Amino acid sequence: MTTPPAAPKGVARPRTNWRVLLALAAIVAMIFVGLGAFDQLVSSVAVYLHLPGADLTTITAGPLPRDYWTRFVLNIFLVLLFLFLVPVRVKGSWQAHGTYAGFMVSLFAEMYGFPLTVYFLASAGYASEPGFVRYVFLYGQVVGSPIVIAGIILIYKGWKEVAFKRGTVLITDGIYKMVRHPQYLGFLLVTLGELIVWPTIPTIVLWPVLVFLYYRQGKREEAVLTEKFGEQFTEYAKKTPRFLPKIRLPRNPFRPRGGERRPS
Repeated sequence: MTTPPAAPKGVARPRTNWRVLLALAAIVAMIFVGLGAFDQLVSSVAVYLHLPGADLTTITAGPLPRDYWTRFVLNIFLVLLFLFLVPVRVKGSWQAHGTYAGFMVSLFAEMYGFPLTVYFLASAGYASEPGFVRYVFLYGQVVGSPIVIAGIILIYKGWKEVAFKRGTVLITDGIYKMVRHPQYLGFLLVTLGELIVWPTIPTIVLWPVLVFLYYRQGKREEAVLTEKFGEQFTEYAKKTPRFLPKIRLPRNPFRPRGGERRPS
């Protein structure tokens, strides 16, 4: 058995760019998560348009999904892949990300495994399976799925700026011109949208905890960036909101400009 010839001196072997590969894997996972939200939205639109096979009476006549544990495992795998491969500006956000993962596990366990919240509320006389399905198709998916998609877009736009610049420069371009923590805001929007689509008792409890953890992580990240970039980050923070972007309302065309008076 012969050994492969050694590389000539002075010629470097090509190295695998793992950062690029992991980033591509995160994008693939992100696409699948986004397609799931888009599919939910399409199914609700089909109900509103009374398309063939989308009759609400027929849909609500059946029970909620149960024992689809393969779907549960697949969705959790995609969410975790998406979560842990998305880069952030400063390391150390795993406490908030871990709570995010717990949120998704509890959500998909009830969505595909066993609808414990609906069962509990139905036994107490507060809800029923047909009523819950009706809510999901008429309201939950219509309102929640666009919020999920908006959150994914925010995370992607933040990822695009951070992936290859982390730790080298202060990122103030792109989506970072609007908010200082677009990825954290994206994660909160994704979970809020999923909560609206399929509300459960655990996720209702966990979402305020997520808000607190990502807010605290944002402040910790800012302390690190202030120490590293000094006055440059301070000036950036003065003009850029932390989470909620500034909404500029259009100027009233009927309002007189400065120094002008309306004719009496």
